[in-house]
Amino acid sequence: MRAESETGPESLDPDLDARAPETRNSSLDLTLWDQNEAVRAAANRELHPHLLKLSSERLTATYVATAVATAGYLVIVFALSLTSPSIAAQWRTALPPLAAAGGLSLALLGVSRIPKLRPELAYELGYVFLFALALLLGLFRHLGEADHGELARQLSPVALPILAFGALIPATPKRALIAYVGAAAMDPLALVLSDPHGEGLVSRVALALVSPLVAAFSAYGISRIAHRLSEGIVKAREVGSYRLVERLGVGGMAEVWRAEHRMLARPAAVKLIRPAVLNEHGPVDTQRLLRLFLREARATASLSSPHTISVYDFGITREGAFYYVMELLDGIDLQSLVTRFGPQPSERTADFLAQACESLSEAHEKDFVHRDVKPANLFTCRLGGSYDFVKVLDFGLVLDRHPTTEELEDEKRFVGTPSVMAPEMVRFQAAVDRRADIYALGCVGYFLLTGRRVFGAEARDDMLVMHAHQKPILPSKRVDLPIHPELEAIVMNCLEKNPNRRPQSARELRESLLALNVEPHWTEERARLWWKANLQKGVTTSIAPPSAAPDARDARPR
Repeated sequence: MRAESETGPESLDPDLDARAPETRNSSLDLTLWDQNEAVRAAANRELHPHLLKLSSERLTATYVATAVATAGYLVIVFALSLTSPSIAAQWRTALPPLAAAGGLSLALLGVSRIPKLRPELAYELGYVFLFALALLLGLFRHLGEADHGELARQLSPVALPILAFGALIPATPKRALIAYVGAAAMDPLALVLSDPHGEGLVSRVALALVSPLVAAFSAYGISRIAHRLSEGIVKAREVGSYRLVERLGVGGMAEVWRAEHRMLARPAAVKLIRPAVLNEHGPVDTQRLLRLFLREARATASLSSPHTISVYDFGITREGAFYYVMELLDGIDLQSLVTRFGPQPSERTADFLAQACESLSEAHEKDFVHRDVKPANLFTCRLGGSYDFVKVLDFGLVLDRHPTTEELEDEKRFVGTPSVMAPEMVRFQAAVDRRADIYALGCVGYFLLTGRRVFGAEARDDMLVMHAHQKPILPSKRVDLPIHPELEAIVMNCLEKNPNRRPQSARELRESLLALNVEPHWTEERARLWWKANLQKGVTTSIAPPSAAPDARDARPR
């Protein structure tokens, strides 16, 4: 079984951006600003805006708890000191840092109540509070210490806020490690500040670091688990209204899962950004990849041709995971079809290409250029009572002829799939339009007829040079199978180096293909018999997403 996914219509509702934030209650209900913020946050390994807001609320509760705890402790010590002068003498120098901790909590509590305080700033202030509180509690510990020989057996009070932050305040793993270890270091720093010339200072500093450091790594472990649960959408196996059932494939950028709607019987496929992708790239490249993902979703959702993969849903989860939901197809992509069953007859090849032209024709009319039309991105399936119904997949490299400034910047780093790249795509100074997709369709037809790529170079650069300058060998000279001469002429016409000499539109190409008189015709009955003999229902192989195909490593921005 094969699946591919795109964006959902709801996510592109023109009224969506006008909704007040308070009215949004689903992963789809995100304004364009929210989506851009989520992209930026994910690219920079930051928290999703929803988690930032949650962190701000928990930090406010932490300030209150700290203020109450310190005030209660001060009251108890003051009451005891009235009856015991020795207690008053022991804690006289230690209590001011504790009082300062309470005052700091109240101050930040007031700051957190500022209506226009950005969640990002509130989040950063929380970590300033952690470091300051750790230092003040360290001073409280060491200024009140009477017997330094007991240091190794003591639990540092610094461990408490570190553990609390690890359990309550969401953080990315890198930030968590730096913050908790840094906070643990405040305890020995407080020892040095309180007694810089004391005897055996080095050994005492080492002992003072033990319990805070244990707490820091414990908190880091807790934080990693919490972060994995919040961002590990695959492991949670829940995406919006869908439950993930089985992973169908892993591509260079995403995973595709077979999924079930929690309320409806209709199966679906969910495409997710792989977390590893965000870790393998820097913030700039990651942000570009996420923009491509969103652009793919929006572009595909705007197309309604039955030969374009259908989109059910699109969203960004509260945890910041990017996904979209599409129809689940029962069939096989054309790359795998030829690999398993060999070159295809002329009449079937013409039928496949004509159906693909229907999808591309609509895309071109909307000023979209697919730019990655290849055998792995064309899928023949069983749809209702029809067989050999072609779907065009993976608009991940779609070019909008009216791009934004960011999209123009992305184009400077674009690299396509070498085996289907039109000459004008190789020459970066040349304009790329819908005729580049016509060239790629010619490459697909060539592959279907011969079982071979147009050019057989192994090195990527050699492949690009051949597409730019070398004339292809006729398909009929590369196989011993009969090839309809008019179809061969159409395929070779699509492969012209000069875009002006190719068919000028997908509609024109489709009309030429439908006008062919290929005997015997590829009929619905022939398709049904072929499927019955070769792809029985329930036996269809699960195939990876298009981006996992052989040339996928080249079909992404660099």
